[in-house]
Amino acid sequence: MKNNILKKFSFMMVFIFVFITTSIPVFAATPSISKDAPIKGSITISKKGATFTAYKLLDAIKSGDAYEYSVNSDLKDFFNNSNYGSYSQESIQKLNGEQVKEFAINLHKYILENKKSGQELKDGQKNTVDLGYYLVTETSSDSEGAAVASTPIIVSVPQVSGDSWNYDVTINPKDNTPILEKNIVKENQRVKTSSENIGDVVKYEVKASIPVYQKNAQNIMYKFTDTMSKGLTYDEKTGFKVTSGDKVFAKDTDYTVEVKKQGDGETVITINFVYENIKAYAETGITLNYQAALNKDAVISNKENLGNTNNIELDYTNNPHVKDSYKKLTDKVTTYTFGFGITKVDSEINSKLLQGAKFSVKDAGGKTVAKYTYDEKGQVVSLSGNGVTNSKGITTFLGLKEGKYLITEEVAPSGYSLLKNPIEVTITANKDESGNYTGAATIEVSNGNKAGQIINDISENDGNILFNVQIENHAGFSLPSTGGLGNTGFIKIAIILLSIVCVLAILGLGYTKFENSRKTKN
Repeated sequence: MKNNILKKFSFMMVFIFVFITTSIPVFAATPSISKDAPIKGSITISKKGATFTAYKLLDAIKSGDAYEYSVNSDLKDFFNNSNYGSYSQESIQKLNGEQVKEFAINLHKYILENKKSGQELKDGQKNTVDLGYYLVTETSSDSEGAAVASTPIIVSVPQVSGDSWNYDVTINPKDNTPILEKNIVKENQRVKTSSENIGDVVKYEVKASIPVYQKNAQNIMYKFTDTMSKGLTYDEKTGFKVTSGDKVFAKDTDYTVEVKKQGDGETVITINFVYENIKAYAETGITLNYQAALNKDAVISNKENLGNTNNIELDYTNNPHVKDSYKKLTDKVTTYTFGFGITKVDSEINSKLLQGAKFSVKDAGGKTVAKYTYDEKGQVVSLSGNGVTNSKGITTFLGLKEGKYLITEEVAPSGYSLLKNPIEVTITANKDESGNYTGAATIEVSNGNKAGQIINDISENDGNILFNVQIENHAGFSLPSTGGLGNTGFIKIAIILLSIVCVLAILGLGYTKFENSRKTKN
């Protein structure tokens, strides 16, 4: 029999996907072929949006009760070729599962380098093919989702199915889909959102899988792009720590970092990896740790979805054998911060705005946390000392996380009494069903001090939205912690004043008698 004709198979190569990890025999006992067996078969592939190509390796011709297989003339130079594994026509009958993987890789390399043509297979369609063995590869980058192109597979038409032949073969490629997840590390918890003070450090963690390609794949792109909104300042001194399990990757050897400040205030950081240096760690994936500080340009609001975002993108090669075939994964985290204004008014005439009152804001632990305010030009500036109400009776405290705050009047406006006790306010940030902050928040006076009340929000020219705490001052006397004096208060004061007058009158009368007595003696 001619050399290009393989012997009649009493054993048949079963369909084996190259990702099988266990070694199983390629050949198995075959059933009889019926007299009316089809002369053609079909291949159906289920991968939405993808396009595949089938390259015929062996022709199958019915001969009695078996099929004779001959090498497709278009691929004959692949065999006994030292550049592609030196496979003989007979040796491929003895390949096991792992060896089939290697065989498929070498065959695919030969097809690409020699620009061989094949039959296009559309996703989800029943594609009619001649009988034989095929190398099936994904040849487009248009598949939906984020999967890396499926690894080439060897498939036979027909295939043995139980005790009969199956001429309509269905392939369900096993996707190698990368994963990208970004979180904020907050008190050893991984969260998507956080609430911070301006000046606080926000710690980030990114976890991603490393795609796996066939052995001869080249020019693989694996690149992260991190975009920080203008309210975040990247900590370039600390930089990135990149790990995979116990392995710590080296900057400028395994990856490079490029930091660019954009005209709109955003910071774009590109982390580009040398794939050859990380591919061995595909099983454990890769972790990036870095941090940023919330700065004075932070978005300050109490409305939904108005926060300080940090976006991450992972760009990676989808199909190394298709030019410019890339996919992108994205994720983001958001940090929210809040603020409030204090509007100082006369207790009797609330429309009368009081200038010159000085306030401090401390957290529940007594720590001064409000460090930023608006100046007269509407610019965010550092707060030096106390906040002072302007000609509109307003002072502002910016960049506060959720929680309780004590507002203390340190100096009263001229002609007004000093507020005796602090006004406690509580900022409560709303969360969704998943426990993530939404950006919306509320504020309330939480210690019953009636001198303070919440009124309409303050909208600043830069788009920030602040709560508004109105605080009343009384002219001429000190204000008790719970608000107005009431009748009892006035009575007590009247009694005290009357007592003082009586004492002074008695002292005055006694002094007069003393003087008169002294003059008489003289």
